[in-house]
Amino acid sequence: MTSASLMGEVLARVGGSGRGREFRVFECYARVVGEGFRTRTRPERLAGTTLIVRVTSAALAHEVTLLRSEILERMTAELGPGAVTEIRTRVGALVDPG
Repeated sequence: MTSASLMGEVLARVGGSGRGREFRVFECYARVVGEGFRTRTRPERLAGTTLIVRVTSAALAHEVTLLRSEILERMTAELGPGAVTEIRTRVGALVDPG
């Protein structure tokens, strides 16, 4: 069992299945996009099956949009079908989680 899946289980028990699911999606996003995007983007919230991602610039928002299919494919391979079906971006300063 990975630390991410363990943390997801703990959060699901403490904060409901929505929080655990969101945590698993955020962790998966960080893994599949790689270091380059991870430092300039941040998953902000999960609205149903749509992942809202904060990006640092309009150019980066466009880049994420162009790579959306590939990112979703990688996330589906880890999370299963239907967990995340869309990615939307919002431009702004990144806020540290926590």
